Amino acid sequence: MHIPDSTREWLTSADEPAVAALALRDVFDDEPVRAGQLWARRNESAPVARILEFMQPDGSWAPPARDYQKYRGSLWQIHFLGELHADGGDPRVSAAADYAFSRQLPDGSWSSTNMREAGAIPCLTANVGRALARLGHARDERVVHAMEYCVEVFRELGCPNCRQGVGYQLNGYCHMLTPKVLLFLAGVPHELWPDGAADLRDACIAALRDKRIMRSLPAESREFQDMLWSAPSSARNGLLERFRGEHPDLHYGVKPGWLRFGYPLSYNSDALEALHALALHGEPRRHEYEDALAVVRKAADAESRWTLRQTFNGKMLADVETKGQPSRWLTWRALVVLKHFGG
Repeated sequence: MHIPDSTREWLTSADEPAVAALALRDVFDDEPVRAGQLWARRNESAPVARILEFMQPDGSWAPPARDYQKYRGSLWQIHFLGELHADGGDPRVSAAADYAFSRQLPDGSWSSTNMREAGAIPCLTANVGRALARLGHARDERVVHAMEYCVEVFRELGCPNCRQGVGYQLNGYCHMLTPKVLLFLAGVPHELWPDGAADLRDACIAALRDKRIMRSLPAESREFQDMLWSAPSSARNGLLERFRGEHPDLHYGVKPGWLRFGYPLSYNSDALEALHALALHGEPRRHEYEDALAVVRKAADAESRWTLRQTFNGKMLADVETKGQPSRWLTWRALVVLKHFGG
């Protein structure tokens, strides 16, 4: 794909040091000295600096009971710092990582409900684990333990899902989870993967491939959910199996939200992030990915830049770029995807 000189200059400018360094490394394979200099300055990024400005001395941003408060709780700030590739060597970021580890449950997970085991979920664990890996803890045994939790839940359920989702999702697994797990796995050296991690990777890739990336839920999901939630809780066991028996053929369509690219994302994903996750695992180009790749190519403007269509600006502690304007983060991600899959 042709990248205009003006776009290269914009993408690699010092305005956003982290993404500039990543673009020089991942897209252009160029200027390693300058990339290193920019990488050392990544905490000068306005969103990173603002998030750290709000941090408490103990490494938190909110009372422990609000660790998962969207999108201002402490675990969310760890996730966002990871997405912005903050410098984990900064003592402030190190304190934040220590706080996150202090909130980890014995089974390796993180909980959405103030460290209660019932609130432990793989998507949150994958997001926090990936962030901590990016922030300098990729070889930390606690990050590996988080991966062990994700593997154990997968082994128990037989599919990428959370325990809370079993019996409540018509397609039988959580499509939103698959890119998050793949990104987490990609952030930890392969030699540290626990037994079963490769099987989890393969299951996530197979799910994305089977649904052509963007087909998250069948059209019958609304009917099933209406039936499920209108039934008394005591009568919900077996409803999924009964519904599937009455609807042997499910009809999957493209999930609209996965066509509107955003950065950073939360527990949900989009087609671009999913393709990026596949690329990080060296997944080859397949015909099942062509529709999603076409969506990515079509989303580029005349200058080979990608516009921010989804955002948590106004909900986060710091805004990241401007909705409706070209995004350096999305442009970097899209160019990495197109470079890997052959444009």
